[in-house]
Amino acid sequence: MKELSMDERVQLLVAADDERLSYFVEQAKATNLVWSLSNEEGFVMVETDDGDCVMVWPDAEFASQWAIEDWEDCEPVSISLDTFKGEWLPSLKLDNITIAVFPNIEDEGKLSTAEELTELFS
Repeated sequence: MKELSMDERVQLLVAADDERLSYFVEQAKATNLVWSLSNEEGFVMVETDDGDCVMVWPDAEFASQWAIEDWEDCEPVSISLDTFKGEWLPSLKLDNITIAVFPNIEDEGKLSTAEELTELFS
């Protein structure tokens, strides 16, 4: 995987949700990793109008941009794609938790269901 330039990173952050979702899926397949933020209490969850939501990113650097303010005690943590598909998604589906895929600085992320992501990764 080639390293993204600063410009490419900025372009991705301002890209439409669907573009970031596609990039996230491509990266996860290429690297076999998904990234989230975690602290000693576990993985970070946010509350949305639709209930609880877990956030995932395509790489550590994008995730770490969120480790500020309320989450400054958080670290980017990688999850293998197999674990994400085999354990996370079924569990999130059962608990009815949505997934904010690749949120950008404006808090915008593609809110996906576990079913949608399962299909994208199949």
